[in-house]
Amino acid sequence: MRRWFAVVLVAAAALSAAACTSDDTTKTPPTDARESPAPSLTPPPTFGGVQHELPTGDALANDPDLYKNVALEGCEQTADGWQATGAATNDSGDELTYGILVFFTDAQARTVDSAQTTVTVAPGGTESWTAAQQFTGEGIQCVVRAVRDASAG
Repeated sequence: MRRWFAVVLVAAAALSAAACTSDDTTKTPPTDARESPAPSLTPPPTFGGVQHELPTGDALANDPDLYKNVALEGCEQTADGWQATGAATNDSGDELTYGILVFFTDAQARTVDSAQTTVTVAPGGTESWTAAQQFTGEGIQCVVRAVRDASAG
């Protein structure tokens, strides 16, 4: 009985192995796959380069507790560049001046320019802000890169 069981197991293993491999390398894809044209890919636009010097070092410092209080609400082209707009709220008991750094990126998320602005918000208040820069570009996106306390200067 054990011998018969061993023979059955060996046969089952051989059949399983044969089912997992195939000698048929001449299989053709389904008709619809052969007739589908290859997708046309549009190359990404070339990088126009950075328009103005970008901030570095301490200018990139971000305070996460303040960052959460600054909302980006718009990003639009102007007559001579681009601007980001938004609102800042102040949930503290003291007046607060936010320093806001915005990066302008191209369609490939490469930074092409930046703008900085400040907005002073009364305790419990909300104020609008705008950060604008003169530069050329298409398909620009705005990103709030950093928010800091600019009350001290």
